[in-house]
Amino acid sequence: MGPGGKSPNKCNQFEKEFAAHQGSKYCLAVTSGTAAFIVAVAGLGVGPGDEVILPAWTWYACYDAIIASGATPVFAEIDESLSIDPADVERKITPHTKVIMPVHIAGEPVDMDSIMAIARRHQLKVLEDAAQSMGVMYKGRAVGTVGDCGINSFQICKTISAGDGGAVVTSDPLVYE
Repeated sequence: MGPGGKSPNKCNQFEKEFAAHQGSKYCLAVTSGTAAFIVAVAGLGVGPGDEVILPAWTWYACYDAIIASGATPVFAEIDESLSIDPADVERKITPHTKVIMPVHIAGEPVDMDSIMAIARRHQLKVLEDAAQSMGVMYKGRAVGTVGDCGINSFQICKTISAGDGGAVVTSDPLVYE
């Protein structure tokens, strides 16, 4: 039961259940995967003067959210896995870099061990795009929950569809607030 003895609304119920399903502490349901990117970028404190490194091969919503925040997208090459190349990520880091955005394309998880090692070494945040990889695990964890936060999409062409909609997941209360 929610406040006043009422049942929690369906959105709150979904957020709690999706966070638990993904293995994160928090979930914020939004209207689309694009909205999830915008919310996540803002939650990570990205703004004018910042840079976000992302793969050159990805969906435009990834870099649209960066541009909408006033930050600059920095494109890294992909490797033979078709995911962001960790070696190229390291070459792209500057004093303005704030976030690395790995994209789990077509159900193929990114080498998150390498990405997380680079991020921690340079004190950067990691925003995972799991829009095309619902249900994919990386070493026992759902993709989207390895980094600081992740986004999911429920658009009509995604693995699990609700017609549209999205979600941001994180276990970091500072990102969530």
